[in-house]
Amino acid sequence: MFDGIKIIDVAVRVDNNGQPSLLTNDRLTFAGLVDPQTGFVLSRIRQAFDRGLTFRLVPRRSGQGNKVEVKGSLHKFHNQGQHYADQFSVDGLVLTLDELVTNYGFDPFNSKINNIEFGVNVVLPFPAAELLRNLVSYKNKPFYRDSRSQTPYYECQFQQFTLKLYDKGKQKGFGDYLLRVEIKVMKMAYFNNTGVRLNTLADLLNVTNYEPLGALLVNAFTQILFDDPSINADRLTPRERDICQNGRNPRYWQIPDDLTPKQATAYRQRLHRAERNYRALLDQYGGGNWQAQTAALIGQTWERLTTVDDNLLTRINEHRMTWKNTNNAVRVEGNSSNKTEIKDPEKCHELTGVRKAVYCETTVKNTPETCHKLTDPSEPKMSQINPLYSALQCDINTTPINTHSEAVVCPITGLPIPPTSTARRGVRRFVSPAMLRNDDDLLMRLNSMFRQYAKGSKEDEFSRAAHNARNAFHNEPNNLRRRINRINRQPTLFDVRQTLRLTADQRAALDHWRGTPYEVGF
Repeated sequence: MFDGIKIIDVAVRVDNNGQPSLLTNDRLTFAGLVDPQTGFVLSRIRQAFDRGLTFRLVPRRSGQGNKVEVKGSLHKFHNQGQHYADQFSVDGLVLTLDELVTNYGFDPFNSKINNIEFGVNVVLPFPAAELLRNLVSYKNKPFYRDSRSQTPYYECQFQQFTLKLYDKGKQKGFGDYLLRVEIKVMKMAYFNNTGVRLNTLADLLNVTNYEPLGALLVNAFTQILFDDPSINADRLTPRERDICQNGRNPRYWQIPDDLTPKQATAYRQRLHRAERNYRALLDQYGGGNWQAQTAALIGQTWERLTTVDDNLLTRINEHRMTWKNTNNAVRVEGNSSNKTEIKDPEKCHELTGVRKAVYCETTVKNTPETCHKLTDPSEPKMSQINPLYSALQCDINTTPINTHSEAVVCPITGLPIPPTSTARRGVRRFVSPAMLRNDDDLLMRLNSMFRQYAKGSKEDEFSRAAHNARNAFHNEPNNLRRRINRINRQPTLFDVRQTLRLTADQRAALDHWRGTPYEVGF
């Protein structure tokens, strides 16, 4: 069923000051990130964790308040943060979403999903490790194994989605026969032309989506190419032996990057014929149709988890109606159970003599007798260089504060770089993976600027984006020199130095080569 989820801008209830109601939620404790030695505020983003979900308060770039981000595992959240190795059905999904709406103030109808994972935990009749060892490729791309994971974990990544398979039983100590098959959708355009309508959090309970989602999962698994070590090469003809040897090689199925569109089409057609021959060979000489058997188990498990009877459908409709009425009431009345309101001090008998308004908890009986104590006293302002500082006002300028007189600014992003606490590393000049892990907006910005490096990289997305930023700065002088030398090699009627106009930054970049054999005579 559904597992991991990411929503960059969750629609939540807010109080009278525009602050998200999550700040006053007893289940969450938001903390900021500061340097323990200098007290420097490393990030204005505040995070809280609860049972497998991460809640983040991120200042909006406009300076108008915070947006709420949430990411994590719905399955693990349902299991009280313990694990996600059992079966997560629609019934559990209803309870999970109801808790997010009731206890955290989510508006499921206006919270747009950015990433979603869906899959199943399949109990196999054979060890899951045997299946994983025989993975070859999927859609002409080899599987990448995470060498840092103690659990056999394989994935095949594309621009819009990632197909993941791993030994769930070994990961959680539930035996050797539990396989996790999962599709992680990074771009929701993946669902275009699939019959799936999955946009908001409430759409997770749209029962018409379940059948096409299960078909996508089964179809992805059946398209995987596997090796079958039970095939005896002595029984094969020379031609069949070549087909088997090529089919077992993941590199054989890769399409080179330097082909023209026409050449790539012809290459793809040749691989398609080779795949038909290889699959026919597996059917003829293989030790059993275990791939089809596993695909059938995936389909049966998905169908069992997403079966909705009349009683469950009635509950879903009742919950959806309740959620809609609750959020409509909040928008119309501007009131909710999680809000705080400003009480008149003269009505609160414990605050005699206090001339300014104070905050008191909203109670059922809105009378002076029920407000018997100061429940939210104003705290004295804490210096931002105090290591304990983690407060974040909502309506503020989002420009990071740098308490150092010589602030280092990243030349690619224009953002100030916090000082490193390790002297031997020197001064950091560019954004780091640690900064990107706490700023999804900046990560998305860099990924949109440097897509060409993402293909084939084995770094994680944060290190890759930081690497791209460094390369963009250091490679510019060399690239500019090459472009000018290429122009000089072409015959022209006029002197290139009289017609080519360079900016001040480009001339400064060319000075990088002055006095070296690579100096550009310009």
